[in-house]
Amino acid sequence: MPIGRVKFFKNKDEGFWGIIICNDGRDLFFHGSEVQDGAEPVRDQWVDFVEDVRNGKPQAISVVPIECPPEFQCRGIVTRFGPVQKFGFIKYEKGEIFFHISDVQLINGIEYFPVKGCTVDFHISQKSNKDLAANVKITGWPPECKQTIEEYFLAVEPESEPQLELAPVVESQSELLKPDSKKKTLFQLIQERKRL
Repeated sequence: MPIGRVKFFKNKDEGFWGIIICNDGRDLFFHGSEVQDGAEPVRDQWVDFVEDVRNGKPQAISVVPIECPPEFQCRGIVTRFGPVQKFGFIKYEKGEIFFHISDVQLINGIEYFPVKGCTVDFHISQKSNKDLAANVKITGWPPECKQTIEEYFLAVEPESEPQLELAPVVESQSELLKPDSKKKTLFQLIQERKRL
């Protein structure tokens, strides 16, 4: 079976279709109903598929999400990451490559910001004809960052609650805001006001 990566996918509101980048560089159309596990595919997800011709055009059918094949997997070390800009660079065997926080996989459902010295696994993708690291998985932390989540939260000083300054209570001068006025209708209050 041929394999490829999802270039993009439009959800049900946008047409329920997508494009797969084949290993030979071609783009193939696929319909969302052809995805076998039922989950909507995401950008840069690896897939197996069968190529078929429908209406005279090639397209992918029987699309099955798979793990990144080992021959496309890369390993590297984060050289820098800007938490404000939310992007950074990874040094690997072929040089240095850009990555964005949106391409970093969650760890146990939590989004971690990589730091300088993290070891990561990733595969190379393209956006706007430029290489970038996709599906970045943090596999190791530098020694100075080795702490559990519990240790992290215990080490952080709790912020003190700001003390609110109480304003003095001022007695209302308006007849409308007096306690006995609450029992009257607006029409009654207007009639009383006209009599004054």
